[in-house]
Amino acid sequence: MRCIQVDRKDGLYLTGKEMVTTHNSTVITFAGSIQEILIDPEITIGVFSHTKAIARKFVQQVKYELESNEELQQLYPDVLYPNPHKQAPKWSLDAGLIVRRKTNPKEATLEGHGLVDGMPTGAHFRLRIYDDVVTPASVTTPEQISKTTEAWSLSDNLGAVTTLPDGNEVMRRWHVGTRYSFADTYQHIIDKEILKQRIYAATDDGTIHGTPVFLSQAIWDHKLKTQTESTIACQQLQNPIAGSQAMFKKEHLRFMEVRPKFLNVYIMVDPASSKKKGSDRTAMAVVGVDPQMNKWLLDGYCHKMNLAERWEALRGLRKRWMNVPGVQRVEVGYEKYGMQSDIEHFNEKMQIERDVFDIKELNWTKEGNQSKTDRVQRLYPDFRNGKFFLPRILKEESPSQIKCRAAGEIYRIYLPTRRRDEAANVYTLNKRFLDEYLTFPFSKKDDMIDCVSRIYDMEIVPPVVIDMRQLDPVEYVDGV
Repeated sequence: MRCIQVDRKDGLYLTGKEMVTTHNSTVITFAGSIQEILIDPEITIGVFSHTKAIARKFVQQVKYELESNEELQQLYPDVLYPNPHKQAPKWSLDAGLIVRRKTNPKEATLEGHGLVDGMPTGAHFRLRIYDDVVTPASVTTPEQISKTTEAWSLSDNLGAVTTLPDGNEVMRRWHVGTRYSFADTYQHIIDKEILKQRIYAATDDGTIHGTPVFLSQAIWDHKLKTQTESTIACQQLQNPIAGSQAMFKKEHLRFMEVRPKFLNVYIMVDPASSKKKGSDRTAMAVVGVDPQMNKWLLDGYCHKMNLAERWEALRGLRKRWMNVPGVQRVEVGYEKYGMQSDIEHFNEKMQIERDVFDIKELNWTKEGNQSKTDRVQRLYPDFRNGKFFLPRILKEESPSQIKCRAAGEIYRIYLPTRRRDEAANVYTLNKRFLDEYLTFPFSKKDDMIDCVSRIYDMEIVPPVVIDMRQLDPVEYVDGV
């Protein structure tokens, strides 16, 4: 047996070896709601699923149990009606279920509702149970995901305040579900730290090849044989990418403490046109190219910006790197479709500020679903061959950095870039990039890694290595 925590001080439920994590609906939504009703008949419970039809299947299961389980009726005659179809004020899937209670709230004891269809208005439930909020069909497009997330957010207004025995006031809610995408509504909940995650994979290491902890080895082998890897990943491991191959490997990453003396610098911009919630982030990547054609992530931004902020950021990056010792050229590239709307403002600002520079149009076809994947996978050879570098995160300066400082080459010290996003929260460019790198093409966001891939649209050339000794005047024996 394995104990799994639920939202009660004494709330543990046990699952046998055949009860894997996908049976949470039976334990929480079905048994849990019945337990809540028997303990407190005055409770009002709203069951919410992606659609009304899914939610009412859960209500149907509870309805049948309460009207047919004679033992429960005998043990709790003060709560359950012997013949609820005739005696209960409400006893249907549409209207909900009402048990014996002393108060008369407008909500039924148990109701089932859909989030994206049939969400009630004006109701307030003391306990909300969210079960199957996300379905495979609801994660196929960003619009569908956004619709589900907005509906889930709106449903928070359907909660009622409950006072606990210790005097604290809470709005109780339980969530049970299956992950089908790293960009789904559950990811929004996780990112906002709204709920505590309790994920128990079916194997000891959370991978398909791990040792099963809920099932016998024979049953696990049977599932591996009969189910697709993606089904196993979502249903058994609660990890949408566990059954798929991420494009990039962790072991291919290279981290350095100092950068080369000579670089050509390329600034790529992939803008997002809105700062509204849910819109993409504007990504600006500053990539240096050394004499061996290695790439170095030097600088940049990755957060939501308006037009004016994009100009200030781009101008600032170019100005900074134009003045760094050892940088022989700085070129700017801008994603074609964003450039069409931004370039007029940029040209005007260049004239006003008397700082005119060329901006290369970065064009890549938008046709087909795989265009971004094809674009980003151009990075793979450089990663695989150890030719792409990121700054190493150190607690204190390393010996090589101290040596550079002593030699007057502070500009070569290679440090992670720290920025503030649109909400004034600090982030590091390293982490934004790595979060996308490690999960691409399954990552929730891919703005930064996509922007970095634009380096291959910039017609890059290596810097010229200058040996200062070759610049000394030639001396002839005869003095001529």
